[in-house]
Amino acid sequence: MAATNKHIVNSIVSSSIGNVLEWYEYTLYAYFSTVISTLFFPSDDRFVSIILTFSTFAVGLAARPLGGVLFGYIGDKFSRKKMLTITILLMSIPTLCIGILPTYQQIGIIAPITLVFIRVVQGIALGGEFGASCVYLYESVPQNKRGFFGTFALTGVGMGLVLSACTIFIVESWVTQETLYAYAWRIPFFISVIGSLLAFYMRRNLLESPDFITVKQNQNLVRNPLAELFRSHKTSLLSLFAIFLTTQISFFVVFIFGKTMMIDFLNYDSRTAGLFNLLTMVSYTLATIIFGYLSDKINKRFIILLGTVGIFVSVSPFIHSLESGFSSLIFIMSLLLGAFIGMTEGTLNPVVAETFPTNIRATSVAFCWNFTSIAFGGVAPIISMWLIQNTGGVNAVAYYLMFACTITIGSILYTLMKVKASRAPASIHSC
Repeated sequence: MAATNKHIVNSIVSSSIGNVLEWYEYTLYAYFSTVISTLFFPSDDRFVSIILTFSTFAVGLAARPLGGVLFGYIGDKFSRKKMLTITILLMSIPTLCIGILPTYQQIGIIAPITLVFIRVVQGIALGGEFGASCVYLYESVPQNKRGFFGTFALTGVGMGLVLSACTIFIVESWVTQETLYAYAWRIPFFISVIGSLLAFYMRRNLLESPDFITVKQNQNLVRNPLAELFRSHKTSLLSLFAIFLTTQISFFVVFIFGKTMMIDFLNYDSRTAGLFNLLTMVSYTLATIIFGYLSDKINKRFIILLGTVGIFVSVSPFIHSLESGFSSLIFIMSLLLGAFIGMTEGTLNPVVAETFPTNIRATSVAFCWNFTSIAFGGVAPIISMWLIQNTGGVNAVAYYLMFACTITIGSILYTLMKVKASRAPASIHSC
């Protein structure tokens, strides 16, 4: 039992630390979008520079489905452990490259072209990493605690966001604006190298997941997991996509685009915007843990439904609080909105993982997260900026997110009623 417990702890820590580092590294780009847009995409029109910066962010996300399918195939056909070991290296090397990449002023057009290439490689790695860690965590813990421990992958995302925001906040507080643009923006990219080496060492010593070992021993592996997913699980995919619509848009609008929106459209200084953005992330991270724990005791889709309703109700007051500039109001609304997003996302990983059989789980989970990330999330900052530019106000962002929530709420209610109806005859018969 002690060995089993040790294995469980090692699985949780090594998977989570990888996720922390992956998202720390990946979101540095978004949090430094104001700096990067100036250094790599100079333009007389500030709006054009930011659009190009977030378009490059979206290009990186577009590569995620490729990484998800590639590493999902490796996980379903060969080894969950192998896909985890490869992705951590593939993510860390490009991050170091961004830290040393010359700017547009130094090497001209080669700078943004190289940056786009690096972001694509990062996207492929992240596409494999997140699905891999979600599945490995889910399969390596006791069945009655898979909701709680399975959500640690999302907790790792939240911790990565918080760590990234804290690092940037510290750097921006210690250096002048001139120093930040000169070289200090590179420091957070270099910091991740030490943590990446530690995560790589830990993952090399992981054991294979028990569920995968069972499937392999029983010779139940599937030749083409992706084809099997589309052939036999189309209804499940559509149901999950309706949930992901809200989780992905809310995540990218609030956490990835939020700071930029405050700086470039609401005239906040970078330090203040970063602080409020950090509060939202802390609330999100804590909520993933709390509702991940509750998901082993309460219907997971019901928790997601309540979280989605919470986002629908709170997003407009959140935007109004930012417009008002009242710190106490922004503080309260940041905590509330972050908690509701964490409520929906913290429960989602076990829902997705338990939907699919073990022999196609790595591919299926990776595809769901990564396809919706680009289809719904990656374009969300660009759509948000377009809405603001063409409607004349940030309120349009709230309506955009509320529209997504409406679709998700309808889908979940339909699924819950369908499940209830399917159980009704059995209950009557038993009486």
